[in-house]
Amino acid sequence: MSRSPILLTAFCLFLSPSWAHAEVRYVRAGDNLQAALNAARPGDELRLAPETTFTGNFVLPVTSGDGVITVRTDLPDESLPGARQRITPATAARFARIASPNNGAAIRTAAGAHHWHLAYLEFPNNRDGFGDIIQLGDGGPAQSTLSTVPYELVLDHLYVHGHPLQGQKRGIALNARNVTIRNCYISDIKAVGADAQAIAGWNGPGAYSIENNYLEASGEVFLLGGADPSIPNLVPEDVSLRFNHMTRPLSWRDPIIAAPSGVTAVASAGGSLPGGVYAYRVAARRGVGTGLTGTSQASAEVTAVASSGAVTISWDAVPDAANYVVYGRLPSGATQSWTTTATRFVHDGTTPGTAGTPPAEGTLWSVKNIFELKNARRVQIESNLLENNWRASQQGYAILFTPRNQDGKCPWCVVEQVAFTHNVVRNVASGFNISGYDNNAVSLQTNTLVIQDNLMYGVSTALGGAAWGFLLGDAPRDILIDHNSIDADGTTVLYVFGGTPAAPRAVTGFRFTNNAARHGQYGVNGGDASTGTLTFQMYFPNVVFTGNWLSGGISSRYPPGNRFDEPFELSLNAPAAANAPALGANVGRLVQMIDTVTRGIMAVPPQAPRNVRIVISK
Repeated sequence: MSRSPILLTAFCLFLSPSWAHAEVRYVRAGDNLQAALNAARPGDELRLAPETTFTGNFVLPVTSGDGVITVRTDLPDESLPGARQRITPATAARFARIASPNNGAAIRTAAGAHHWHLAYLEFPNNRDGFGDIIQLGDGGPAQSTLSTVPYELVLDHLYVHGHPLQGQKRGIALNARNVTIRNCYISDIKAVGADAQAIAGWNGPGAYSIENNYLEASGEVFLLGGADPSIPNLVPEDVSLRFNHMTRPLSWRDPIIAAPSGVTAVASAGGSLPGGVYAYRVAARRGVGTGLTGTSQASAEVTAVASSGAVTISWDAVPDAANYVVYGRLPSGATQSWTTTATRFVHDGTTPGTAGTPPAEGTLWSVKNIFELKNARRVQIESNLLENNWRASQQGYAILFTPRNQDGKCPWCVVEQVAFTHNVVRNVASGFNISGYDNNAVSLQTNTLVIQDNLMYGVSTALGGAAWGFLLGDAPRDILIDHNSIDADGTTVLYVFGGTPAAPRAVTGFRFTNNAARHGQYGVNGGDASTGTLTFQMYFPNVVFTGNWLSGGISSRYPPGNRFDEPFELSLNAPAAANAPALGANVGRLVQMIDTVTRGIMAVPPQAPRNVRIVISK
């Protein structure tokens, strides 16, 4: 009896290794999740019970074949955000939770693991905010060859978050190959005295597709590089970031712990204090993650005249405070301190104090920048919203292209072939910081950067920085800055430095065209130079500088073909143009993009990172 070719083909497909054992496996409360991960086969789907926490340090093992194994919450598809809709904490309310009980990652990949897809899951902070919540690949010497790098991994619709009070060192460690991160919500990634990143990678080759995510972190929201790769000659490459909202709350600019209020000091009987005027201030303290204790700024000083031997100090409770330090200034001028868990302290001379000075400032989260490349090649940053960066642990530049041979073992580290296009950067202390070379160790030269059709506004000295548009140092080459609109209140649009007055380091292949900005006091300026002509002569051989509007500048200091009329007006209500306007960014289209990105609706289908190569021509 003959068989139809179609039926025979279907029968063979059914028996193929990718499908022969594929099944849906349910993991319920109390089940062993690691055992379920180990038992999964290519094509399987693990469905985790909703609103259930699976506690452990789980490992995605190596499997045979190329069928994808999916791990997700067991909820109906119609109740979940779709393929182009970002999740929020509210839409993740019923997700299964995978939680670390200690400082280790909640989930990590085994060496060489591949074809895993995690979706519709929640990952809370590690204990005390240490380490990485999710580890894709290994950032250390255990991953020293490409053959050990995990690959073909997808993180989709995940809610990854630090502790609201203690933060988290890192959300996702990205040290794998062919990784997609999309539609995720990563928040409360913050630390004191250390860098914290929503996503950071340094020991994986790429390609990476980062799309339609909400990313929130204190140190760097997104970072490539920063630690020397263990794989020789590795440069993360073929990276695409689109439609992401990269930010942090402005409240992180304030001290982490509020200063006590309602402080009073009243003389009372029953002690042995000598008569005189006593002054008091109170500070609150609690843990702020990674084993550190933070403190508030000291309260305003209150005084009391002790005539009966004691003073009672009281204050309003500070939310989440673990204890308080009472600082007392004695009539002699000496300062002592006492620690208490109560909101009342009686200074009666019976409890010895210790020397201590009231803190002038409260503990802050360590804020640096929003986006940084220290070792990367072929990167496309397109249609993202980057916002809220102020001067704190660094000078306040929002975007850094700065090669770093961090520990002296990566002389090949480089930042090259980067396109930063169609983005909105707002509410920042300064714009771009671009370095040609590492200033501490040997690196390759930054080259081939395109910064085009971006809207930058709210670039303000009120955020503590210089509010400059661009800072260029130590001879990067082949840079195009074109069709950008910059609304900044600083003195300088672009500042360049490097070398010595006798031998400045030239920025070759530099083009600055069709941009719109206020000129400010100095406009285009440089180290040991002056505005305009001398800066061009010292640092920019064969510069192309034309078609720009530097409102308020002096035309005689610049090449012909630019305009300097006043006033400078940047309308955020401009209609969207089908094509880029003759001058500045396509403001109307970019403002429309802000709404799309903040709502987390991806305008185009997601891209997979496989076989991506980004080539940027000069």
